[in-house]
Amino acid sequence: MAQENTNATEGYQMKTGWGTIAMLISATGMGLVPLFSRWATRTDMFDGTLGLNAGDSIGALMACGRMGMGVLFFVILMVATHKVKTFKELKLTPAIALGGLMIGMSLACYVTSTLLTTVANAVLFIYTGPVICVLAARIFRKEPMSGLQWICLLVVFIGMLFGEGLLGFGVGGQFFGLDFSLETSTPEFPQKGVGDAFGLLSGLFYGLSMFFNGYRKDADTTARGVWNFIFAVLGAGLITIILNSLGSQPGMENWALSVHFTAFNWIGAVLLWIICGPIALGFLLVAGRNLPAADYGTIAYWEVPVAIFVGLVVFGEALTVNTIIGGLMIIAGGAIPSVKGMVAERKAKQQQEIAENLTARIAEQEDIEGL
Repeated sequence: MAQENTNATEGYQMKTGWGTIAMLISATGMGLVPLFSRWATRTDMFDGTLGLNAGDSIGALMACGRMGMGVLFFVILMVATHKVKTFKELKLTPAIALGGLMIGMSLACYVTSTLLTTVANAVLFIYTGPVICVLAARIFRKEPMSGLQWICLLVVFIGMLFGEGLLGFGVGGQFFGLDFSLETSTPEFPQKGVGDAFGLLSGLFYGLSMFFNGYRKDADTTARGVWNFIFAVLGAGLITIILNSLGSQPGMENWALSVHFTAFNWIGAVLLWIICGPIALGFLLVAGRNLPAADYGTIAYWEVPVAIFVGLVVFGEALTVNTIIGGLMIIAGGAIPSVKGMVAERKAKQQQEIAENLTARIAEQEDIEGL
């Protein structure tokens, strides 16, 4: 039987067991993005050296499809839950629009990154987002940063250096060294440097989306979701247009959209749009309703090992010691504040329960003595 917590503000009992399962399913769906993006676009799914059955801007277009499915899902959910009136009454503010715009741009850059660099690099870079969010909140909302958050920020930065092979064992021909000579090209990923840059951009936009979504917490989840995904489609579309326009420049013809998908590619595209869209998003909503924010944010990191597993097992991408160390540092730097919040929240709840039980016993004792 699932453990239950009471959400006093809504009168709803959170089923944390079911919420945890839902969050794991959602994070797994998100972690499968590299699998389906390469399935949908590569000439040979398992051999990146053969190129793509489209221009290099196809990753951003795939993100448009996924976000479009998100709009469809939330519109259906809105109608099914009779929240059309709530949607009409919700005031569209810049924070809601920018939150959606940023997540669309983030996914467009992330999918592009999964096609141009290793899965490990792409997923590790996007998960610098939570740290970007903390920094943005510190700069623009003047929210205080604890010593732990500053340490976590430094850990994430060092983890990026490890993940990119700039710092670590064997770097620069030394047992342990630092070398800022970036490996921008490999036989399988001739545009690896560009792919890494898109990975960093995906993390930046992801963090900004979290920052903007920190406003208007009063907004209904479903109604806000419709607006978020409408603007997410616009954000992904904007990246697609920009990248496709690069194809008109001499020497950059590879960025022009020239889609010539096979039936096999289209199957991968549909799976990307459905599994990483409505299914992952649907379970994300269930998780959000049944888990405290700290638990929710921590379990979301399950996406990282899922994606790395895909790169390792499906695509045979080697995991170096430095990549593993970098990944662990990035995950730890992002998750430790959430874990701390989760522990503090549970401790506060236990103290509240003890106080309530003590008050009840005192009242009961007073009633007995009154007799």
